[in-house]
Amino acid sequence: MRAIKRVVAVSAAVAAAAAAAVLATATPALAMNPCDSDNPPDSCWVYDPPPPAPLAPANLTAPSVLQTSVTLQWSDRSSDETSFVIRRVVSGASTYLSAPANATSFTDTAAPAARYIDYYVSARNCVDGGSNCSASGSVHIAVQTHQQPANPTGGLASGSSLGTWGYYSISGWTIDWDTTAPLQVSLVLDNTVLETKTANGAYAGLNASYPGYGDNHGYSFYTGKSTVKGTHTLCVRASNVGGGADANLVCSSYTVFGPPSAATALTLTNTGTSMVVGFTDNANDETGYVLQRSTDAQASWLSVGSQYPAVSGSGSRGSATDYSSPPAGTCYRILMVNSYGNTPSAAVCS
Repeated sequence: MRAIKRVVAVSAAVAAAAAAAVLATATPALAMNPCDSDNPPDSCWVYDPPPPAPLAPANLTAPSVLQTSVTLQWSDRSSDETSFVIRRVVSGASTYLSAPANATSFTDTAAPAARYIDYYVSARNCVDGGSNCSASGSVHIAVQTHQQPANPTGGLASGSSLGTWGYYSISGWTIDWDTTAPLQVSLVLDNTVLETKTANGAYAGLNASYPGYGDNHGYSFYTGKSTVKGTHTLCVRASNVGGGADANLVCSSYTVFGPPSAATALTLTNTGTSMVVGFTDNANDETGYVLQRSTDAQASWLSVGSQYPAVSGSGSRGSATDYSSPPAGTCYRILMVNSYGNTPSAAVCS
């Protein structure tokens, strides 16, 4: 707007008469606006029309969405904007931010964590020191920031093999939302760390899914299965950064089969007509057991009788009987049997 000051150089009487004549013949609009009359006051204000609205920005993207920081990018299509207005909307509440003329990006460093956010960007053209403005239409994008603090997370590559062919070939990616840096990952067998490396390999498409974290968060491990009998658990574990805790990204269990565990705690009882051998069963996979006898200082063993059925469970007591009358110094042992082989116990001798 602009101020207009005019000096009246006529007598008060003439001025009053002239004013009365003008008001008598003026249209209502002229009567309402003294600046447009033939006899304006000493000072009045004329408001300029707003400047033309600039072209709206285009191609709004969010190349980085972290926990409390969101970077926006757009195409500036106007040559006359004086600034850009960025409106952040969270749960219906708006916050207004700004970027200078000719800007094509803006980073919101105060974005709330773990929230859905709508951003609207428009161009603005202002004159008269910013008191008279016109705004373009806006472009919109919706994002979701990540939780804070966070445990590591990740995923498996489609080509990973989890022990199907007798080995483990594990590839994948891992990210901790608390940092954009690569994490340490470990291959862990039965809670024992076998190998540790940095997950900084290229993993195509990761940044497209989680913008701002980059593609270099891949890892790979290769290992054969344990040969130790029993059930084993193999995990890939990511080390936590910041708040949170270490996290197993993937775990797989497998069982190694083999001959049954040996019997222990053998006892020998002479009933006068037989020798009874007692023992503690430590296997839960035996198909049965056999009593064996040696009369040559354990150089050779002879099975006594037929195979006994398996002892139920593990930790129970079992027994076997030799109904012959072997000489003094005869030794006995229990042979636990299954389809993978047999396992002799330590001997007990008379």
